[in-house]
Amino acid sequence: MGLFDLFGRNKRKQPQSRPKENEVFSGKRSVQKGGASFDGQPAPGEYDKQKGVFSAFVLLADKSWDKKAFQNELEADWGLQPEYEEGRDPGAKEKDGCELVLLNLGSQRVIVGYMDIPVPNREAEHNAAFNYTWKEAVEVTQRHQAQIVVTVVGAHEDVKKDGELFVKVVSTLCRQSNVLGVYANGVVYQPQFYAAMKEMLVKGIFPLMGLVWFGITAAPHGYNVYTIGMNCFGKDDMEIIETPKEPMAARDFLVDIAFHCIEEDVTLKDGETVGRTAGQKCRITRSPGVSAGGTTLKIAYEKG
Repeated sequence: MGLFDLFGRNKRKQPQSRPKENEVFSGKRSVQKGGASFDGQPAPGEYDKQKGVFSAFVLLADKSWDKKAFQNELEADWGLQPEYEEGRDPGAKEKDGCELVLLNLGSQRVIVGYMDIPVPNREAEHNAAFNYTWKEAVEVTQRHQAQIVVTVVGAHEDVKKDGELFVKVVSTLCRQSNVLGVYANGVVYQPQFYAAMKEMLVKGIFPLMGLVWFGITAAPHGYNVYTIGMNCFGKDDMEIIETPKEPMAARDFLVDIAFHCIEEDVTLKDGETVGRTAGQKCRITRSPGVSAGGTTLKIAYEKG
């Protein structure tokens, strides 16, 4: 068993094409099908393996990691004093530069693993192209030489707390000077983005945007807007297919719906309607994903 297997990585296929720099929302995301029931309801246990498990790859400009600084900063930032266990990846060869740090916080466990190699198969570089908020994402990601893999495993007691712990750990890791980006939810984020998520946590605001990616891609007749990461909360990802214009308005709609589902633990179902106002009734259809993988909720978005 190698480090990637140990961390229970949720692999996604690489995109088939990469957006050009002057086409902010262009490109197609290849998706994974299967592993779901398509009768309108989740298959039994469909999300049990992913709920409460949050993972990311912190991309490093060189092959170094100040582990002691991370432990000190984690305490300084959040007052966390976990029980630490240290070791090596059981699947790594002796010469490989791999090491593990396990953080135990009651029912929560954090696995932090340093690897002195880039993310394989240029996967991070390909997926960096889908961050429409960071023009230099691909160029910066191409420079990474090593990585820190982070996985938070909760006990399903409070999945929001598990997500918050994930943001705490990642934002603290991003304080290290050689961090270039964070590869999570099928996209690469700027380190400064997680600094902003840290500020939200400090203010008592749930850092949704650091846990769920709200993507936008071009479609034949408009734009597809989608989420990646809702399965970590035991929910279906959501899509708005071929919205003809104003993709940012559709994205903001998905942000509000996702926040409501997570905050109130609401599970949307096939055939229901959803909206931000009493008069807005957008019909939901559950079917194989178009821009997001697996089975997703297609929302027939209409501005309300």
